[in-house]
Amino acid sequence: MAEITLNAVFSTVPSGEAEELKKVLLEAIEQVAQEEGSFKAARVVFTESDERCVLTAELDGVRREPNPLQLELELLDDAKTGAGARAQLKEEIRAYFRRVQGR
Repeated sequence: MAEITLNAVFSTVPSGEAEELKKVLLEAIEQVAQEEGSFKAARVVFTESDERCVLTAELDGVRREPNPLQLELELLDDAKTGAGARAQLKEEIRAYFRRVQGR
């Protein structure tokens, strides 16, 4: 399994909800890592400011995608309880990770 480091910073989300969102993100990243099997280490940074969310990643020390992944706070919130939103979140992360790796 890949070693994943997730640093998440929230500015407008209450701390209890922020922990739930961080858990959803980490689970999605872990699932993508397991399914893809294309990297052994991931350093991921997630930032939320005024309901704007961005995610950046370095996979096995590589970051070939200069632009961060823009995520909707509503998608993350929906992913806490909805399988469809979780699947959409995973696919967005998967596509971004492939760009980071230059694939």
